[in-house]
Amino acid sequence: MYTILLIIHVLICIGLIISVLLQSSKGGGLGGAFGGSGGDTLFGGQTASNFLKKTTRVLGISFMVITILLALTLKPTQMKKEAQQVNEELQKEIDEGEQTPQEAPLPSGFEVIPEQTETQSE
Repeated sequence: MYTILLIIHVLICIGLIISVLLQSSKGGGLGGAFGGSGGDTLFGGQTASNFLKKTTRVLGISFMVITILLALTLKPTQMKKEAQQVNEELQKEIDEGEQTPQEAPLPSGFEVIPEQTETQSE
């Protein structure tokens, strides 16, 4: 169920992005660059604008509804299990990484400068 909702959510997101970008703003916007102005002749003068506005409204509402459904379908116990698995994997990586690190060789042209102590007189 969660996977299906997630796929639908991604498709709605893509559709919402496209519908917003195709709308022409007062300054022309990206609608003219992607063929939004050509849609005016296909649908008529105001029909394309109204169609894109309605599409954006429907996709926006469905985006919000699907987001709420995704939040409700992810059960707290499932989230705890996933968090515990991530913690175990990170702990394994930390335990493996506690081995003594080897010094990496310096690239040619670089040298180590020893730290100066404050006991030297000026």
